[in-house]
Amino acid sequence: MRLKPAVLFGLLLFYIFFRGIGSHGLIDPVEGVNASIAAHMDGGGNYFVPKIGEALASGSTMGYWWLSVIALKLIGWSEFAVRFFSALAGLGMVWASAKSARPYDDDSMRKSWLAACVCAGMTLCFTVSQFASSHAMYSCLMGIALAGVVLSGYNKRKLVMSHCAIAFAFIVHGFEGLLLPMLAMLIYCVISEDWDMMRDFFTWPGGILITIIVSGLYFVTLIITNPEIIHFMRCQNHAYTFGGISGIAIFLFMAFVPFHGFIIRAVYEVFPREYPAKKSYELLMLTWAGVFAVAPLLSGDIMALGACVPALAALLGRKIDTWLTQRSFTSMRYAVMLNTVIVIPVLYFFLPFVTHNFPVIDASMMSLIPWGIAEGLFFFASWYYTKTRQPTKWARNVMATALISLMPLAGVFNLTSGLYSAHEVGMKLRDTVKGNDVILQYGVNHPSMYFYTLRNSHIIDADLTPGVAEKKYIAPESAINTLWGGKGRVFLIMPSDFKPETPLPQNVFHITEAEGLLLLSNQ
Repeated sequence: MRLKPAVLFGLLLFYIFFRGIGSHGLIDPVEGVNASIAAHMDGGGNYFVPKIGEALASGSTMGYWWLSVIALKLIGWSEFAVRFFSALAGLGMVWASAKSARPYDDDSMRKSWLAACVCAGMTLCFTVSQFASSHAMYSCLMGIALAGVVLSGYNKRKLVMSHCAIAFAFIVHGFEGLLLPMLAMLIYCVISEDWDMMRDFFTWPGGILITIIVSGLYFVTLIITNPEIIHFMRCQNHAYTFGGISGIAIFLFMAFVPFHGFIIRAVYEVFPREYPAKKSYELLMLTWAGVFAVAPLLSGDIMALGACVPALAALLGRKIDTWLTQRSFTSMRYAVMLNTVIVIPVLYFFLPFVTHNFPVIDASMMSLIPWGIAEGLFFFASWYYTKTRQPTKWARNVMATALISLMPLAGVFNLTSGLYSAHEVGMKLRDTVKGNDVILQYGVNHPSMYFYTLRNSHIIDADLTPGVAEKKYIAPESAINTLWGGKGRVFLIMPSDFKPETPLPQNVFHITEAEGLLLLSNQ
C-alpha cells in the first residue's frame, strides 16, 4: 500500500476499533474472568498461577493475561486497558490479510486494499476485537503466520514471521496456535501433492529454532511453576456461549455479514475439482480458512472462529480483484444474488421475529437497526455498481459502505453490557468498600466484581463461573443473617427482580440500583 493512503486508512480503522472499548463495563463472564485474573496478577499475584482473588482459575491464555497486566500498568485500571490489546490485534488482522493477499510477484495493490476492507468490514473481525479475551490476538497471530507462509514463496526468510506468530499464539491461546497452522499446511500439501511448503517450513533454521526455543521454554516454565495448568490447556471449558445451539447458529450467520455471497462464490471457484489439485495461493487460503473454521465448532470455542477471517479476507480480496480486472461480472452477479437470497431474508425478516428469545439481540436493537440500514446500503451499492458495470466505483464505494457499517456496532456492546455487566455497582463499591467489609452476591455471579473492587465475593444461590474454582466461596443462605447481624459492614448485590427464598434481614439500606442490580448494605 502507498504510504499516505495507508496511514489515512490506518487512522480510520484505529478510530473505528478503539473508540468504544472503554465506554462500557466488562461483559460477564468471559471479560470479567480475564480482566479479574489480570488485575490479580497486577496487584501482586503469581504470574503463572491465574486466580480471581483467592479462587483458582484455569485456562490456556497465559500470554493474554500478561499482556493485560502490561496494559493495566501503562494505561491504568480501566476497561480500556484490558481491551487495548484486543483492539490492537483487530488492526493486526487487517494488516495480515492485506499482506497475505499480495505476494511479491504482484504489482497490483488493489487486492491488498480489497482484502483489508473485507477483513475490517466483516462483523466477526470487529466483534472479537472488542472483547477482553485472547481470541483477537490469536486470530491476528494466525493471520501473520499465513502471511509469512505466502510471502516465503519469494523470500524464505519470511518464514521466521510465521514461526514467531505460531510460537506466540501458543503462549497467548494454547495448543491450537501451535498445531492448527501445521495441520492446514499439511492438508494443503496432501491436496496439491506439493511438499515444498512443509519442507521449507520445517527446515528453515532460523524459524524452527524460534518455535522450538520460545514454545519449549514457555512449556517448561509452566511445568515448573504450575503443572496443573497443562491439563486445562488440553481440556478447555468453553461454556460462555449464550443461547445454546440457536445462539451459535445466529452467531455464525452474523459473523460473516455482509460477505456471505462473495464467500460462497469464491469457495466455489477455488474448491479443487480434481486430484491432485493445482497449487495456488487461493487454495492455501481456502484450506487455512477451512481448518480454522471447523476447529472452533469441534472445540466449542465459537469466538476462535475469528482465526479464519484473515485467510478468508485474503482469498476474497484476490478473487474480487480478479473479477474486477477481468470484468467478470457474471461472478459478481452470482455473489450479489447469493447475498440477496441468503442474507437479506434472514437479516431483515427472520431475526426481528426471534429477538424475544435472545435478550442480547432485543436489548441491542437501538444499534442494530442503524447497522442494518448501513448494511442495506452495502447490498444496494454492490448490486448497483455490478449492474452498471463500474468496477472502479465498485472497489471504492462498496468497500467504503462495509466500513461505514461498523460505526453503529460499538453501540451494540454498550447496550449488551446493560444485561451482562456490573460496572455501575462495581464502581460504587470501589469508592465505598473499606477494611474488613464483606461483599455478597445473592442470586448472581459477576466475576468482574473482583476487577472493580479487588475484593473476594461470597456467592449465594448462583451458578459457578466455568473454569473458576469458587466452591469455597459458596455460602449458604443462612450466612446472610449471620453476616448481616455482625459488627462489620456487609454489601449485598442482587438482581432487581430477584425474589429470595429467605427474607432479607432487617436494617436494609439501599445504596444504588443500576444495570438490573441492587446494591444494599446493613449499615
